[in-house]
Amino acid sequence: MTQLLALLISWGIEIPVVLITSAKTQQFSSREDIYNTSIIAFAATLFTHPLAWESNQILIPHMGFLLRVALIESFVAIAEGILYAIFLKLGWQKSLFLSIIANVNSFLGGLLIYKLLQQ
Repeated sequence: MTQLLALLISWGIEIPVVLITSAKTQQFSSREDIYNTSIIAFAATLFTHPLAWESNQILIPHMGFLLRVALIESFVAIAEGILYAIFLKLGWQKSLFLSIIANVNSFLGGLLIYKLLQQ
């Protein structure tokens, strides 16, 4: 899988998950709120994805898959949670929850798509 395809898959999963989770945990008062949330989810993934991709490439010879994934995804979830807290004006707990939900879904969905593409 290429980095671009992985990024597109991440956007395709994370943006809807962020929107759905946000809609369930807070009320959107306008279309602008939905638009802004989409843009922040897009930007957060754009910021963290290349860092996660490169970190994975660097750590492959040094760590097993599970430890590598746990380490990288933890940093990604924290970084995106901080971005959500700042730009979506959520508390840190809601922001971290939102980031974890989006990234777990993105990772598992991406892994499934990767496995399907290899068949």
